[in-house]
Amino acid sequence: MSHILIERQGQVGYITLDRPTALNSLTHDMIRDIHAGIRTHEADDQVDVLVIRSSSDRAFCAGGDMKATRLLAIDQQWGELQAFFAEEYALNLHIAQCTKPYVSLIDGIAMGGGLGLSAHGDYSIVSETARLAMPETAIGFFPDVGGTHFLTRLPNHAGLWLALTGISVKGCEAVEVGLATHCVPVDRWPNLSKALEEGGRHALSDTLDALAMETQTNAFTNTMENRKVWFTANDQSALRQTLSAASNKNDDAAMLLARLDAMSPFAMDLTRRLLHEAKNHDLETCLQLELKASVEAVRHPDFIEGIRAVLVDKDKAIWI
Repeated sequence: MSHILIERQGQVGYITLDRPTALNSLTHDMIRDIHAGIRTHEADDQVDVLVIRSSSDRAFCAGGDMKATRLLAIDQQWGELQAFFAEEYALNLHIAQCTKPYVSLIDGIAMGGGLGLSAHGDYSIVSETARLAMPETAIGFFPDVGGTHFLTRLPNHAGLWLALTGISVKGCEAVEVGLATHCVPVDRWPNLSKALEEGGRHALSDTLDALAMETQTNAFTNTMENRKVWFTANDQSALRQTLSAASNKNDDAAMLLARLDAMSPFAMDLTRRLLHEAKNHDLETCLQLELKASVEAVRHPDFIEGIRAVLVDKDKAIWI
């Protein structure tokens, strides 16, 4: 049974994620089916715009199926794990190079691999209740799926605190931080879909301008400014000292410090190294570096332990 629905309505080629009981977490077959769907729509002259969406309002995509990858790591099925990541990263690159406008509609949770399906496209549209994050350091991994590329290019150095702490941003905050292009209330989505189905790519800009919400808020702008200052620290030790000093008067600093304390030290060090390297490379090179890093990360004990703690037993991880 396929969990990916491929269909055309008017000038829109839809790719619908349909594994709601698992929050659309991506299996190897789903990655292949999404890739095949993109190729199908690219080859169809009646399709002018590609739209990827979810059949559920709970989640766009919670990321890769990490429970399955943990079992592969336990069984030391390294070749199969590398094939999974290689095909996922090839999909991410294809999205960035898609020959037609590529639009993602995000409602509910979008994490990890879910951002790999959206952030590389032309338009990433979030609902007012969407929640986006790159939480890989909590499972002993790093922000992959091209995350090293798009996180390093976010304004206000937001990529570093998103990557190290795995903290989520909600609704219009995702636009302000740079992970999405527009925030459109979900009750306006039928109007958006109708406009695209009837007008194709020519309806994109005007329709989004008319339907999108104002995204900037003083409170979140101030939060980002503080975090920008704190996360200029050169290493983890200096960052902890900075947050510890700020936490006496700032609840956000205290929360971020607690988040860091819960993450894998190995994963945070690897993430810092990869983000620093990614600043000098294009997406394709970043994905190649991520594939090499994944070989290291899945073999580290923190990967199996992190997934166990977060997704299986839901308790505190014991890091190496």
